[in-house]
Parts: sequence; structure tokens; C-alpha cells
Amino acid sequence: MKKPASKSKKTLSASRDNLRFKVFLGSVALHSALGTCDRLRTACGIVNNKRLRGIGYNGSVSGLPHCDQKGHLIVDNHCIRTRHGEVNAISNTDRKDIRDGQAIVIATPCLDCAKDLAEEGIRRIDYVGSYENSLGKQHLAELAKQKGIELHNHNVDWADFFQELFNLLTQKGGVLKNAGYRLKVTKEPLPENKSC
Repeated sequence: MKKPASKSKKTLSASRDNLRFKVFLGSVALHSALGTCDRLRTACGIVNNKRLRGIGYNGSVSGLPHCDQKGHLIVDNHCIRTRHGEVNAISNTDRKDIRDGQAIVIATPCLDCAKDLAEEGIRRIDYVGSYENSLGKQHLAELAKQKGIELHNHNVDWADFFQELFNLLTQKGGVLKNAGYRLKVTKEPLPENKSC
């Protein structure tokens, strides 16, 4: 007869799963810096079986100019020059690793991207913050309900988020512990840009 898992083992497993999610989210957030449309630099990570299987960020089709180079291509107040991070994540991930997986998205996925994720068999979408210009976002919850996808919106204080991760790296064996210093994240307001 199999013994039930102890409470401390369950707590350790849950905390490990929580840490894994934070590390994967941090990786996706850092990948969004590679996005080439400054209306929203975004990224998407695909997670399955406790592993980050693939990442994509928004950018133009390979070999074509990016918004950062040529400017935006606007139709109905949406830039259509780039492929979205979710589509690129799907392209960058083996299909077997997408089915029954999780997508971690920076900002609100547009309805077309949510449909693409649903079509590939994603079972959970975690997205951080919101993007007011997300096309079809008012239909996102209904799509998730119809397809049986868990949909979770997270509000993240990025300074606290990265400080927590940096603090973990100061523990025994961590890269900051080995380097002999600590990093401190501080919030400073950005100067307002009147030309936007």
C-alpha cells in the first residue's frame, strides 16, 4: 500500500512549482526585450512537463524589415508588420511539447493568438498585465471556457519580482553568491515622453 505524501513534501513541491513558474515568467519577460514593435514588446513561452519548451517574441517575418527599422504598418489602429510572440512560440516549439501545455504571455493575448494556442492544444494560458489594444480580447474568456482552457491574469510588480529572483541567486551555490555581491532593484519613474 502506497503511503500518502507528507504535508511538507506537498508544500515543497508546491513551492518548487511556484518558483519554476517565476523563473519561466522571468525568462519570457526578458525575451520580450527582443521584440521589435515598440507599441508592445512581448513574448510567449510554452511550458510542458515542468520544462520551458519554446519561446517566441514579436518580430517581423524573417528577412523582412522590423518596426524598429522601417516603422509601423498600421491597419485599424493595429500594427500588422510583426508576427505575435505566441505565433513565434508555436513555430519555435515541437508540436508534441505544446499539446496539453501552458502558455506564459506578456500582456493580453489577442483573440487570434489565443485561437492558435487553443488549436495546438494548450490547456492553460497565464498572461501578465494587460494590453488595451489587444484585438478581440473581449472574447478571450469565452474562447477559453468553450475550449476548456484555464485562463489566468497576473498583476506583477516587476521590481519585487526580479528582486526575489536576484535574492535567490545570493544563496549558497548561486551566481551572485559566487560573485560575492547582491543586486538591488530600485524603482525610478520614467521621464514622460511628450512626443508619443
